[in-house]
Amino acid sequence: MTTAVVISAAPDRAALHRWTPWAVLVGGVIVLQLAFASAATFPAGLDETFASPIDDSGAWMRSNRLTHPLFTGFFTPISDFVEWVISTIADFLLWAPWFVVIAIAAALPLYYKRWREAAVVVLALAYTGLIGLWDDTMMTFALMTTSVLLAVVIGIPLGVWGAFNPRVEQVMRPILDAMQTIPAFVYFLPLLMLLSIGNVPAAVATVIYALPPVVRLTTLGIKQVPAEAVEASAMFGASRLQTLFKVQLPMAIKTIVAGLSQTVMMALGIVVLAQLVGANGLGSPIMESLNQRRVGRGLAAGFAIVAIALVLDRIFRSVAQRDPMRRLSSRETAGLVGAIVAALVVGRTLNVTTFPSTWDWTVFDPVDDGVAWVRDNLLDQTRWLSDFIVTWIYLPLRDLLTDTIAWPVLVFVTAWACWRVRGPGLAAFSAGALVTIGLMGQWDDSINTLVQVLIATALALAVAIPLGVWAGRNRRVEAVLSPVLDSFQTMPSLVYIIPVVVFFGLGVVAGVIATVVYAMVPGVRITALGIREVAEESVEASQAFGATPRQTMFGVRLPLAAPTIMAGVNQVIMMALAMVIITALVGAGGLGYEVVDSLAKSKFGLGFEAGLSIVLIAMILDRFTEACSDRLRPPTGH
Repeated sequence: MTTAVVISAAPDRAALHRWTPWAVLVGGVIVLQLAFASAATFPAGLDETFASPIDDSGAWMRSNRLTHPLFTGFFTPISDFVEWVISTIADFLLWAPWFVVIAIAAALPLYYKRWREAAVVVLALAYTGLIGLWDDTMMTFALMTTSVLLAVVIGIPLGVWGAFNPRVEQVMRPILDAMQTIPAFVYFLPLLMLLSIGNVPAAVATVIYALPPVVRLTTLGIKQVPAEAVEASAMFGASRLQTLFKVQLPMAIKTIVAGLSQTVMMALGIVVLAQLVGANGLGSPIMESLNQRRVGRGLAAGFAIVAIALVLDRIFRSVAQRDPMRRLSSRETAGLVGAIVAALVVGRTLNVTTFPSTWDWTVFDPVDDGVAWVRDNLLDQTRWLSDFIVTWIYLPLRDLLTDTIAWPVLVFVTAWACWRVRGPGLAAFSAGALVTIGLMGQWDDSINTLVQVLIATALALAVAIPLGVWAGRNRRVEAVLSPVLDSFQTMPSLVYIIPVVVFFGLGVVAGVIATVVYAMVPGVRITALGIREVAEESVEASQAFGATPRQTMFGVRLPLAAPTIMAGVNQVIMMALAMVIITALVGAGGLGYEVVDSLAKSKFGLGFEAGLSIVLIAMILDRFTEACSDRLRPPTGH
């Protein structure tokens, strides 16, 4: 009798444990909604607490930049040094004959007999000259080169330090996470206060934003060097420093160069935005194309930025994949150097420095004509899609979260969801972050931005996951998609805005569609990776039990690939958040508009609040999706 009671009580206890969190959720939502139904907006109690001191600090910095020792003794020398490096590189690139610049860029691949890489370098740089963007390209190339050099000088030592000292790596990890999470444009606000406008804040912001991959992959590369190689070096009497430079760094060079390639890709994201803070280069023609809504000219300038990425990537790849047995002899090297010097002397003597004006970027005007024809003939379809997204998705969701649901309910539901996937720590952080956003007076703009990001993420995943599954199952499909995805990932994000504005006009829809195109790339790649990594034994076992291909896909492949796919969702969200500032330029509003407006009007306090709100939203979504990915991973047995 007693046994029966115990047995019957066990399921009741399990059911109570399972349903209690949901009861807490429903009860909390009802109580908070009834209690705060009349609270229309979040009480912005801390609005002036943050904004006023920062505005006062900005005014003080502008007044004392030329006299105070903090600037004259520290920030001004740093600014002058960075400006000198950029100007020196740019002046040389514009002073040297164009064919000498191309030859110098191709020299390193040629030295290691990497003929294909050398050809890519030559063709990429020649393209920028042929379309009349040589001078702008050289300015951007100088800015990119300076930023990458600074990232190398700072990032590699930090990466080595982290590899040798686990405590240092542990301290650096959250800092690097924050540096990658913060949208690049947010860095401009404090840098403008400290360094004024021009190339310097653009270069420094690029270094900060693009530094994490160098540090992380340098640490990884050093750690992956076989212990036997390090021990053998020590046995032959090498010091720790000798072992580092003669064994560990050479053996880790491929991983380090992979980090540099990622740094170049991330740095490209700031090149166009740098024009907004006074930097020279290709940002100007791209912004001009956006203002004129000329898709072809925007593509022309965008491809020029891609050309710079190809040049730097091929140079790094030549170093990483070099074969010591396959390089030019001393006589051939001397001949190559002599030919470059001779070309330099002849070119300067004859004053042949500027690329011959064969064409200009108007050669892409037929693209504009084609886009105009498509726009005029598909106007009804694009208008229908735009109206549908705004009327049936964007406005109802925004109004639901701002007007219908009380703000404490959103805070509570977010904390509850975070508590379920990770625990009280993430719940407390998320609730505190949302309350901070509200107290700064950024609640409505944050909801507006969040809704746009969620819509763009959902649409991007609706495209990315099926494509990723298809590519993961079919190598031929992956081979076809790979160059397309490479182009999408390399093209500056602002370029996507131009055709979207032509088809959909200014507003939320243009921002959402451009974000979908930009953000879906990692979703496709990571989904394909997750599908490919599913163990064949699991698939064969499913087939042995008579499962159909559809059942195997939904019952085996997708569940086992779910953790990896969730990591792809995380990256899609981060890419969508990175577009917040870009979409603000075409009327999407939200926090991005506040940041851009604060920059234009020197309202650094408002910009700080909006930028901090973007960062807090990014951190909540990043940690939540990361926790979901961890929960989906199968337990590891021993």
